[in-house]
Amino acid sequence: MSIQNDVVRPSSPTAGGLIDDEAAALFAEMLDSVPDLTERVVDQILHGEHSYAESALTVEVLRSIVSENIEALLRGLSGTNRSLDAPRRAGRVKAEVGIPMAGLLHAYRLAGLQLWDEMMARSHGGGRSESLLRVSSAVWGIIDEYSNAAAEAYRGVIDDRDRKDQQARSVMLLSLLEGSESSADTPRLLRAIGLPEHGSYVVIAAELSRSGDDPMPGIVPRLRAAGITSAWTAWKGEHVGLLGLPSDGEIQVATHVVSELAASRIGVSRSFSSLLGAPEAVRQARISMRCTPEKSVGVRSYGSAPLDVLIVADPERAAELRSGILGAVAALGPRDEQVMLDTLEAWFEADGSTAGAAELLHCHRNTVLYRLGRIAELTGRSVSSPSEASELYAALRATRLG
Repeated sequence: MSIQNDVVRPSSPTAGGLIDDEAAALFAEMLDSVPDLTERVVDQILHGEHSYAESALTVEVLRSIVSENIEALLRGLSGTNRSLDAPRRAGRVKAEVGIPMAGLLHAYRLAGLQLWDEMMARSHGGGRSESLLRVSSAVWGIIDEYSNAAAEAYRGVIDDRDRKDQQARSVMLLSLLEGSESSADTPRLLRAIGLPEHGSYVVIAAELSRSGDDPMPGIVPRLRAAGITSAWTAWKGEHVGLLGLPSDGEIQVATHVVSELAASRIGVSRSFSSLLGAPEAVRQARISMRCTPEKSVGVRSYGSAPLDVLIVADPERAAELRSGILGAVAALGPRDEQVMLDTLEAWFEADGSTAGAAELLHCHRNTVLYRLGRIAELTGRSVSSPSEASELYAALRATRLG
C-alpha cells in the first residue's frame, strides 16, 4: 500500500488543525483494519440502538454503510481521497427506513470512538502518540464534517417526504371541500388528514398576501391546544382550513383563536355536521372574508353582517348601488370623496349623533352638519329620513367593500 507524504490540509473549517506526514501515514495504514472496525461498530450499534434492531435496515446493508464510512473517514484523514458520498448515502438510507436522527449521529460517534481507540493503539506501539495528539482536533473535526453531511442528507429525505405527504393531504382535503368524493370515501379521507369522522365542522378562508406570509401564524398548535383538529391547504389564493369541532359550541372557541392570530382578512363559515355541506361552507367562508374591507385585518363569521353578505355576494349589483347613490360624491375627487364618506361613516357609527360624529372626526359639530347637508344635495338623500339613510348606509358599505 502506498503512502502519500504530502501534508493534507483539511478543507473544512471544523477540522481545527493540520494533519502532518506521520499522522497521515498512520491513517493510511489503518485501512487494513476496516473489516475488523466495521464488525465492532456494527455490534455496538445493534446492541446499543434499539431503533436499528426494530427497523427495516438489514444487517448486511448496515455493515456496508459502516464499512464505507470508516473507509471514507480514513481516506479523508490520510489525504488519499476526500469524498462525502459515503456519509450522504448513510443519511439517505437511514432516513428512508425510519432510523431516528439521534440514531444516525450515535452511529458516527461509535465509529469515531472505535477509530480513535485503534489510532491510539497503533500510535502507542509505533511511538507516534505525540503526532496523533497534535492532530486530534483535526481528526474529530473531519468526523464531525462527515456526520454533518449524513445529517444534511437525512434532513433532505425527510423534507422531501414531508412535502409529498403535505401534497397528498392537500389533494384529499380539496376533494372533501369540493364535494368530489363519494360519502363512502369520506371517513377514510378524514382519517388520512387527521380529522374526526363524527362531530361538527367549520371552514375558514384566510387571504394570502403577495409575499405568501402566514395569515394565522401558529394556528394549528393553538387550535390543537383548544381540542380542535384542523387541516389546511392553499386554494385559489387563499389559505383554507377544515376544522373538526367536538361540538357546535366550539365554533366560538375556534373563532376566538383565529381572531387572536389573524394577520389578514379571514372568513368563518357556519358549522355543519355532514361533509356534503363542505362546498357551501367554503362559499360562506370566502364571502365572509370579503366582508372585511381590502387591506384590512379582521375576522368575520358568516351571517354576522347580513347586509355585507348581500353586497359581497353580488358584486355587479353592489357596483350599481355605489354609482347610483354615491356617484356624485365620487365625482368630487378622491380627497373630497374620502372626507364625505368618512363623515357619513362616523355619523352612522355614532348612531346618528352629529356631536358624536364630530368627536370621532375631531372637528366641530357644524362641520358635520355642513357635510351631511352637502351629501344630501349630491345624492338626493338625507340622513334624517330612515329609508334614505338606509340607502346611504348600504351604498357606503358597498363602497367600503368594493
